[in-house]
Parts: sequence; C-alpha cells; structure tokens
Amino acid sequence: MRAAFITENGGPEVIKYGELEKPRPKYGEVLVRLSYASLNHVDIWVRRGIGGYKTPFPHVLGADGAGLIEAAGPGVEEVKEGDSVVLYPLIVDRSCRLCVSGREDQCINRKLLGNQAEGTYAEYIAVPAYNAIRLDGIDEKLAAAIPVTFMTAWHSLVTLAKLRPSETVLVWGASGGLGSAAVQIAKTLGATVIATAGGEEKSRFVEGLGADHVIDYRSADVVRSVMEITNGQGVDVVFENVGASTWVQSIRSLSPTGRLVTPGATTGKDVPLDVRDLYTRQITLMGAYGGTKAELIRVLKLVRAGKLKPFISRVVPLSKASEAHKDMEEGKVTGKVVISIAE
Repeated sequence: MRAAFITENGGPEVIKYGELEKPRPKYGEVLVRLSYASLNHVDIWVRRGIGGYKTPFPHVLGADGAGLIEAAGPGVEEVKEGDSVVLYPLIVDRSCRLCVSGREDQCINRKLLGNQAEGTYAEYIAVPAYNAIRLDGIDEKLAAAIPVTFMTAWHSLVTLAKLRPSETVLVWGASGGLGSAAVQIAKTLGATVIATAGGEEKSRFVEGLGADHVIDYRSADVVRSVMEITNGQGVDVVFENVGASTWVQSIRSLSPTGRLVTPGATTGKDVPLDVRDLYTRQITLMGAYGGTKAELIRVLKLVRAGKLKPFISRVVPLSKASEAHKDMEEGKVTGKVVISIAE
C-alpha cells in the first residue's frame, strides 16, 4: 500500500512516500481503506520525537482519518463491510477503571493513532471495530478534519471547564484547527468569545467563525485588550493551546475563580507559575488530552445539524505530506489541511 511514513525523527524532510505492507484485520478489527486524513500538531511532535513520542520505524503518521470498511475480522458486529466511517483516534482497552468510569480519554493502555499505533497517512489501516464510527451522511473529506481538534475542544470546554452561556472565554490561536473548533463550540454553547489571531487575514477568518471580539496578538497587548473588553473583570475561561509564549498572558487574563484548560503546548512546555495566583485568586488549571468516543459522537451530531463545521484550507495529495508539515510548522496554515489518500 502507498503511505507517508518516517524511518527516523527529524524535520519535514524525513517523511517518505512509498510502499508498505498492507495490514490485515485481527479478531475484533476492521480494515479501513482510507480516503482522507488530516494534519494535527501531534503529527509534528511524533515526527520530531518530542515529548517521549518514540515509535518503531518505519512508522505511519496521522491520527485523523475517514474511509470505507473493506474487510471485517472475526467477532465484529458494530459495523460492516462497505460502511463509510470516521476513526475515533484513541485505541483504548475499555476495561480499565478509567474506561469503566467513562474516562477512556485517560485509559491506562491508550494508544493514539499515528503515535503509539500506526496512523492514517496510508491507503489502509487496521483498527478495533470500536474505533470506526459510521458517518451517516457526513462527507468523508469533512469528517477527516473533525476528530482530534473538535473532540479535544469539546472535551476541554464542555466536559472539563464546564463553560456556561453567561461566561466569557479567551481562545488562543483561533485560526488554527484546534482554536477554530474551540471558537465554534463556545459559540454553540452561547458563551462570549474573545479570540486571538496573528495578522489581518487570520483575524478576519476568526471573525467569520463568530468570535465576538478578535485580538491581533501581533499588534495589540492581549491582556490589556481582554481587560478593556471585560471592563477589568477578566475572562471566566482561557482555552490555552499555545504554551510557553502565551502562558503568562493567559494567567493574567483570568478573572478571580477563573479556569484555564490546556490541551496543547505548540510553543513549548516549560512555563512560569506563581503558585500564589492559584490560592489568592482561586483559579483552576486543567489539562485536557483527546476525548471520549461519546464526545466525538456528540460533535458529529452537531456537524450533521450544521452547528459545527471544520474549515478546510487546502487538500494535498499523500505524496505532499512533507510539504504540508513544513507549512504547518511555519504558521502558514489556517484551519485544517486534509490529505487526499487516493490523490
């Protein structure tokens, strides 16, 4: 099968395009012929070997994907051959105490597609049948741009931060895949959204998503702008997915008793923290990782209803995955980049 894969860690140039052995579904698994995949920042971290992302080589990248079930292994009942599906990107054991309690996002044996398990930058992937969700009318190209970003944003804002309609949220990096998902979800909840973006073009894009206020972080003081918008109160929730370069501003933008939820750290993991901020202002810090299958199914229902929609800025062939990675690292991507597997 054709695939984009790595045989070593490094820059975008280490991504190779070539032939790998076609997988076979085992008991309880399905073989999916992928039509589309999409890029996420975690793909870059895995490629570079950052943060403990160590995988055997050759390794296929990619956590998001959609396509048709070509074959089902023994014991499969949930889906059937010919079903159009999108993949839940976390492989979980469904039996540990966290899975049983409804927190499969924290399964002690979890594997993320494209990280600890083979990924979606390929013609075929074999996954547990549990990970294949029928699309029921959603276009496969659109579906491939949904799981990681929208599920993570939902898990962050709805499940963890419990964002309410009367509240105000600050969304960093709102023009990216994750940030643009967060803006849409927050507006669906009825919250007031203050979003940041870099430059006029990306700011206009974020305005188009429905953000109530957009701050160009390249030309404005974000904290000062937040305080002016909120009459000095600060925001109830900060959606912090940037990390080192924005952390201090995020903390300063919070109101007393505010909540910060962080599902990413694209600019670095080491951040300063004055513990006095925690107890004197009684703020809450939360980490988010992925989400549950139930949360992804909820997001898909909202996509079908027209309330959520990923913005696909471009579609690239599988053979150009390396170039797409380079553009994402250089900040040239708005919304999501989708990979066409069939080219």
